[in-house]
Amino acid sequence: MIVLIGGTGDVGERLVSLLLDHTAASVLVASRRSGARDDQVKTLRLDIAAVDAAVGIPLGATVVNLTEATPPSVAADVVRAGGSFLETSASPDYVQAVSREVATTGGPGTGVVCVGAAPGLSTLMAADAARTEGCASIDIGLELGMGRHYGSAAMEWSIGALGDQYQVSGVTSSTVRPGDLRRRFTFERGRRSRKALGLGFAQQGIVGQSGRRSPVRVRTFLALHPPFATHLTGLLLRLGLGPTLARHKRGLTRILMRLPPPGRVGTQIAVEAQGPDGGVLAARHLAAGDQAEVTAAMILAAIRAVNAGEKPLRGSTTIVDHLTLTEAFDALRRFLPDMPIETWSSGAAGDRA
Repeated sequence: MIVLIGGTGDVGERLVSLLLDHTAASVLVASRRSGARDDQVKTLRLDIAAVDAAVGIPLGATVVNLTEATPPSVAADVVRAGGSFLETSASPDYVQAVSREVATTGGPGTGVVCVGAAPGLSTLMAADAARTEGCASIDIGLELGMGRHYGSAAMEWSIGALGDQYQVSGVTSSTVRPGDLRRRFTFERGRRSRKALGLGFAQQGIVGQSGRRSPVRVRTFLALHPPFATHLTGLLLRLGLGPTLARHKRGLTRILMRLPPPGRVGTQIAVEAQGPDGGVLAARHLAAGDQAEVTAAMILAAIRAVNAGEKPLRGSTTIVDHLTLTEAFDALRRFLPDMPIETWSSGAAGDRA
């Protein structure tokens, strides 16, 4: 049994389609409204914000959370009851709260954070690069093509994140505002680098599990395509308008959803492992299609990995505990056979396509 919380959105609809194509599981889409969709996909009437929300979730179910409206306590209740809870949020504070609730409560089930494209696939790419000998820092560049509207929830999150300060950890920790950090990434082979803006993303699972003694700094940067959208966002942040944009995220979302989408549809991820002097030791790259489809495919890959083992991991885990980067790339190509997907690496693992 697979339960999708927030499953009526952009990613949820694509995930339902993949589940029907690649599994025989029964799917429940949690919603305030009741009603059946078909024999394999039904609607679970559920107010996820209610104190007893987890009571309505079948025992032992695999639950995929696609909305930050879900209280972290629901994740803990699912895991305590023997189920699996897969968290897809990118918000660092929310993901930390989910991990903390699951770890504190305990239980025979499994909680998994950083499931999806970013974080998720980007987490696996960063964790792979972080194993490079001498790695002192990891920079993750994400480029989202604006060739179509990705649903109001995704747009609201993106605008809201512009107002949230975040922590950059390493040898020393510092709190920075979105856009304070800026750098350029080469997202495509043989093309010019493009500007990206620092933003707070969940980073669980990237470093800290290999027994390394010195801390590794991890930073995430976001770029938009067309590039003028990145430059415009950077200008607004320089003017100190991030909190204002965040406060009006719903109204801005409604306006932007009515405008023609610019740019192209695509997902680009570039990860660099750097040495103490800032030199690039290794890099991992992905160029693929629609981010919602990539996210849905990665969620399906995580569902299968979590449920595959005879002795599943218990408690609070991350995507890195369940999938390798090679397995993730293979899953993307298997679940999205019609999508052009290009991956390449340089540095410690050698050049490979």
